[in-house]
Amino acid sequence: MKKFQHLVVAYDGTDDSREALDLGIDMSKQLQSSLSVVNIQKETTFTEVTNSDRSGVLPPSSTPPVGGLNHYPVVPVPIEEPDTREREYSEKEAALKSEAQRILDDHNVDGEVKVAYGEPSDEIVNYAKNNDGDLIIIGSRDISGLKRLIFGSVSEKVSHSSTIPVLIAK
Repeated sequence: MKKFQHLVVAYDGTDDSREALDLGIDMSKQLQSSLSVVNIQKETTFTEVTNSDRSGVLPPSSTPPVGGLNHYPVVPVPIEEPDTREREYSEKEAALKSEAQRILDDHNVDGEVKVAYGEPSDEIVNYAKNNDGDLIIIGSRDISGLKRLIFGSVSEKVSHSSTIPVLIAK
């Protein structure tokens, strides 16, 4: 049987990820394995705003609208200041990190809590691979129907793209 020395738990603060974290804590105690908790934040939250025109005004179209509507004024679109949104984002990150660390501390488990940025399924796999993870533990979010068909779930994507074992907690 394979010895799991380093467990990687994906955590986003949802009930499903809490179940995954609880399972990871129990397994790390039983197997005497190290434990890492990783939270993935999507980068697109701010890159779209910071890379765009911050004037708050839509750029004029190069092709005039049909029917002579090109004489109507362009309505300004309010855009939050990026530094305000980034501060809120950082507070969310800090809250998730401290929540995960508190859970580890409550169970007397030494563990590392990290935040990474990018597409969640890709970054979970990359984190485990780059940090010598032996097992990824992830929660199963119950999405169904058309949404699951179109987008798939993060846990499915991780299980398909990972080269190390993936345990999906339910």
